[in-house]
Amino acid sequence: MRAALFATLCILGLVPPAPAQTWKVQNDLAHDKYKYEHADNAVDGAKALGKLGHEEYVAARQAIDDGKTDAALQFLSDYNHQAVAEHEALLKTGVDAEKHSNGFRQLQISVRERERELRELMTRVEFDRRQPFEDLEKALDALNQKLILELFPNLPANKQRKKAADP
Repeated sequence: MRAALFATLCILGLVPPAPAQTWKVQNDLAHDKYKYEHADNAVDGAKALGKLGHEEYVAARQAIDDGKTDAALQFLSDYNHQAVAEHEALLKTGVDAEKHSNGFRQLQISVRERERELRELMTRVEFDRRQPFEDLEKALDALNQKLILELFPNLPANKQRKKAADP
């Protein structure tokens, strides 16, 4: 079933085959990407992004191990764009993240985990090629901080950060 789904997605051009990845990683990536893209709402999308993000980072790790830094960077950039888009979709729902954290919480956990994995991956990248990875790490950290502020606005440390951020 999964093999047929992956083959169909490749034929349709939704998932370009990445030769650096094993069949299992490609298959899992295609399956989770399909679930993410067909989520019914922003909360389901945030939940699906957690699994998709994990698979994208597995694929990035394999690409780095195979010496394909640019391919790895593409997987990591894809996750960053998806996380930002999912955050915007959650904000558009108008839900207060502190009172109804479903979706925001899952996204924050996913972003935090991917940020930690990105730091680990950067140690495998040549020093002179790390800058784009560092930029992604900063972007993920900024998104993580936004999510924490939205989930816990009344914590004393967050109140101070929010005042400092307001002009």
